[in-house]
Amino acid sequence: MILVMMMTVWAIAQERPVLTLDSCHSMAVEHNPLTKQRNLYEEAFRLQSKSIGSNYLPQTTLYALASWQSEVTGFPVSLPGIEIPAVSNDNYKIYLDVNQLIWDGGSVRRQKELEASSMQIDLAGVDAENYRLKESINQLYFSILQFQANEKLLILAMDELYTRLAVLRAGISNGTILPSNADVLDAEIAVIGQALTDLRYNKSAGLYKLGELTGLNTGPETRLILPEYENLPLSLTDTKARPEYRIFGMQQEKISRQISLTGIRVMPRLSAFTTLGYGRPGLNMLSNDFESYAMLGARFSWKLWDWNQHRNDQSVLSVQQQIIDTRKEAFEMTQRIALNSLKQEILRIENLIAADHRIVELRKKVAMTAAARLDQGIITSSEYLIEQNALTKAELNLELHKIQLQQSRLNYISTMGYLK
Repeated sequence: MILVMMMTVWAIAQERPVLTLDSCHSMAVEHNPLTKQRNLYEEAFRLQSKSIGSNYLPQTTLYALASWQSEVTGFPVSLPGIEIPAVSNDNYKIYLDVNQLIWDGGSVRRQKELEASSMQIDLAGVDAENYRLKESINQLYFSILQFQANEKLLILAMDELYTRLAVLRAGISNGTILPSNADVLDAEIAVIGQALTDLRYNKSAGLYKLGELTGLNTGPETRLILPEYENLPLSLTDTKARPEYRIFGMQQEKISRQISLTGIRVMPRLSAFTTLGYGRPGLNMLSNDFESYAMLGARFSWKLWDWNQHRNDQSVLSVQQQIIDTRKEAFEMTQRIALNSLKQEILRIENLIAADHRIVELRKKVAMTAAARLDQGIITSSEYLIEQNALTKAELNLELHKIQLQQSRLNYISTMGYLK
């Protein structure tokens, strides 16, 4: 019978869903709607590049024109036997204009490079958002771990009180212990039960939020595994792994390409054109008949002076680069402060844990002695609870500090930019 019960308990434990922090990270990124933006940004870049590249394709435009003019060209002479036709005051024309760009100073190529920079910044922005999502998952995951550890210790404390209560009731039945001692333990058990109820509600809320962020099916029985981090990158200078640094670099590169593109505006351009038309007059301005016509040629243009507009634009872009540099410097300063604080936090908690182990060891001895004296009727339940609650508090502090240590180490790794 005992073997069957043990196997049943083991089977229930095996069925409890178990989550790790790494699995929550990967599922949160996969489940995040912003992750879908990667494909959208890449598709937008493909379409935009195709649109820019079409500038090298023949550009075809159809025009139609009808006009009337108050005066036309004429000859104020008359020759015997020769009739000089008069030009009509109304003109009609429809023509097709085809232009083929031959050379634009590299404008199309630079525009494509600029669009590529914009896409890379957008993609890096998605990575940065996912990184911040992982950091949010870290905080939520460890808060649930604290609820989980506290629940476990409170249940153990309640079991201990039930054990002591059973001994007391036996003494009450024998008339050796006052009934009021059992009432004290009953009241404390109710207090712990109330604390457990509140804690379980908070844990369920955290698990629900974790399920929403990851897309996982989490419930009250879901158990989280405490991750352990031992080897930390303790250098405060090597912090360039953060996704924000990639964005800073890409923004600088984009502005550099914008500066290059601005300079191309004053470069010469060469194109070929073809005009096919029908109207009155055609190319023969003295003809008063509707005629078809064609024209082939090349067009060269060079903007020799733009009143330093392109230089002013380049100066504005240079100022924007300086602004990005100041943002980067401010970010680096914030990073150094945060990392130093986390390093001190890690050292503080490590010292607390060393003291916690000694305190728990001593509190266990005191609580065991108090339990034995309570069973013998030497002390009251209230006196016993003082020592038992001190032990419970010491054990809670130890478990809490263990979780906080791993959380601080993870925050250090995350702040450095090494979060996987």
